[in-house]
Parts: sequence; C-alpha cells; structure tokens
Amino acid sequence: AFVRQKIGLTLAMSGRQDPQLVRLQLWLLAGWTVLILSASLYPFDWDLERLRTELAQGLPRLLQWRAASQRDMLVNLLLYVPFGLVAAMTLADRRSRLQRLVAPVLAAAALSFGVELAQHALPPRDPSLADWVFNIISAALGTVLALAYQALPVRPLSARLQRLQIGPALGLLIALWLVSHLAPFVPRLRPGRITAAIDYSLSIPLSPSRLLAYFACYVILGALVRTLMRRDSFWPWFIALLGLSLGARLLFVGQHLTLDECGGLLLALPVLLLGRSQGVKTGQTGLFIAAGCGFIAAALTPVTPAPAELAPTWVPFAELTGEIVDPGALPLLERLFLGIGLAWLASTSRTGSFPPLLLALLVAVGCEFLQQWVPGRVPDPSDFAALLIGAALVQAAPRLDLRTGRP
Repeated sequence: AFVRQKIGLTLAMSGRQDPQLVRLQLWLLAGWTVLILSASLYPFDWDLERLRTELAQGLPRLLQWRAASQRDMLVNLLLYVPFGLVAAMTLADRRSRLQRLVAPVLAAAALSFGVELAQHALPPRDPSLADWVFNIISAALGTVLALAYQALPVRPLSARLQRLQIGPALGLLIALWLVSHLAPFVPRLRPGRITAAIDYSLSIPLSPSRLLAYFACYVILGALVRTLMRRDSFWPWFIALLGLSLGARLLFVGQHLTLDECGGLLLALPVLLLGRSQGVKTGQTGLFIAAGCGFIAAALTPVTPAPAELAPTWVPFAELTGEIVDPGALPLLERLFLGIGLAWLASTSRTGSFPPLLLALLVAVGCEFLQQWVPGRVPDPSDFAALLIGAALVQAAPRLDLRTGRP
C-alpha cells in the first residue's frame, strides 16, 4: 500500500497521470455520456416517420434560432460541463494544451448535434439550435475547469484508493446504487416540482420492513466505500456519496426520499462507525452479520394491513412481468443491490467452519419459506435469485486491474 501511494505521488509530482486514474476517468466519461443520452431522449417514445419528415423538410426546427427559457438555458449550460471536464482530464499527458481544450468541445458538439437530431423523432422533445450552442459553451467551460484543476497541486485519486483491483460484483453494486437513485436521469428543475416531491415523500407512510432493508443496504454501501477507499478518505467519500444519493431522490423525476430510507441510514451509521475501528477482515465480518440480520428482520416483518388478495407467485422479480409483488420489499434495483451486496459482503468476510455465502443463501431460502405465515408478505425467490447472481459474479468472474483493464 505504501509503495502504491508513493507511485501515485511520484506520478503527480512529475506531471504524469496514474494509469488507474485514466481508466476511472474513461468510465466516468462513458457513464456521463449515458446520462446525457437518457436525460435528453426521455421518455424514449420514438416516431421514426416524424424524423423522416423533418429530414425531408431540411430540419427547419433545428436550424431556426429560438430564444431558450431560463430553465432550458440553465440545463444546457450545465449538462456538458462534466463531459468537458472529464474528457480534458483524460487527455492529459497525451495531447497538447490546445488539443485538450479543443478535442472535448468538438466531441461534445458532435454528441449534442446527434441528440438534437434524434429529438426530431420524439414528439415531447423540441430540438433547438440554441440548445446545441449552449451545450458547446457548457463543454468549453468544463475543459477550462479541467485545465485549471490540473494546474493545482492536488492529491491524486489513486493515492486515496485502498486497492488497484475491482471485481465485477463491486462495479455492478456501485452502478446499481447510482442508477437506483438517479434513473431515469431527468432532473426536476422547477422549485415547485421539488417542493411537491418533498411533500409527496413525507406523505408516504413509514414501513418497518423497508426501513430494515434500507439499513442493510446502507451497511453494504459503507462496506463498498470501506473496501475502495483508504481509512483517512472513508468519511469524506461516504458523506459525499450520501449527499448525492439523498439529493438525487428529490432532484430527479420518478425518485422519492422516503422516511424508510432516512431511518435505515440513521440505523446504519453507528454500525459503520464501529466497523471503521476494526481490521479489514474483522470489520467486513461484522458488517456482513449486521446486513444479514437486517435482511432477515426485513423479510420477516409483517405488513399491515395485510391485503387479502395477495398469494405466493414464486416468480423471480415478479414486478418485471406485472405479477403481484411483496408489499414489504424494496423496489427492483434496490433488491438487486441488497441481494448481490450481501453475496459480495459474505465473500469478503472472515471464513469460519461454515461458508458465509452458503449461510446467506440458506437464510434467503428460509426467509422465503417463513414468509408464507407472515401477515401481508408474498414469498417469491427474488432475493434468493439476487444472491445467486452475486455469488456467480464474486466466484466465477475474475477481478479487473484498473491500471491495465485486464484480469
């Protein structure tokens, strides 16, 4: 660990980028591009005949300059700033200063033009030349920020990382957590809509079952940050991730910040404080036990009033097929995060006479069996299926070295 930190600091002093940091920046750039496409093309109600008609007419709406509203101007001036920022930082040590300034802007211009062109096939969207220009300005601002940041003597990200290898389960968990809090990546920008989202969130009744499930989720999230970051960087990164997660619940369409999630977070904080004072294996084992207990308690907590029409379906992830789902369970993405996270956490905990992963699978089966006698609950194999997915990712797939991208 000391050698890795010295290497990162040496590269920073010499002006060269750590290869690990370059790969992380490439992943961030790809992820932000996906967010741009999702936010710009939502709700994905395609009408290709409409696009063909617009092309035949010479794209009059796109070529006409129309004054943008303050809301649209603000969105388009901010949307491409991270794109230009990360793209310019990724090109460091590979291109001249001028190329690092121009190349991201050209890439953003091409991406934005493609988006505006595709919006002709979406009746709810309105392509505009002004939006395209503002997107280019936004990317240019990002590149300027990147050049200013690279001129500062800052500590590289690689010096804060706990390890240089990341498994597919760990990467999937991070993606699941972010997607579950950001999807469909369409922001609420009007204050009235944000206020309405807060009021709606407060009106959702507290569910003890979901509160306990979110407790297990936040314990797993803390274990993820604990695994990736060094001890002195844990709390700043964990608090930043919490701010992003909870804020996204209020700032993005379709998201709601419930009392269940807030209560689960508050219950998880003392457990994470205790885990930080222990060694790596011992701490992971304690977090696995805490998350497992939360998983069991959430599965066996009654839901009242108990709907009479509920019956076992035994269809994994029944919400995907429109079947009756367990009213006490988390939404689909959070259930996947919990199941896969518990499998990953079991694989990183101290192994005793009984394998933790096998224990987690047996616990999931037992909980689903006992749910037949718990009022209001619908037993189905979704949690067990998520655990199996996590077990396959943990045990069958190799870890990827972030420095080379190879196993």
